[in-house]
Amino acid sequence: MAKYKVLQPFRDKYTKEVYTPNQEIEMTVKRGNEAIANLEKWDGDFLERIDKTKEGD
Repeated sequence: MAKYKVLQPFRDKYTKEVYTPNQEIEMTVKRGNEAIANLEKWDGDFLERIDKTKEGD
């Protein structure tokens, strides 16, 4: 599981849960990448991965 910070509000297409800005959520890297790809058609970024180390990633 990976941790992400929500940057803009959105609703998860599978769980129907609504996420709000500054909320920290956990999901698999695969699901996180899928969500980011699906949200690209809208303006701006919606998720930022926060559990990566600054160096080496």
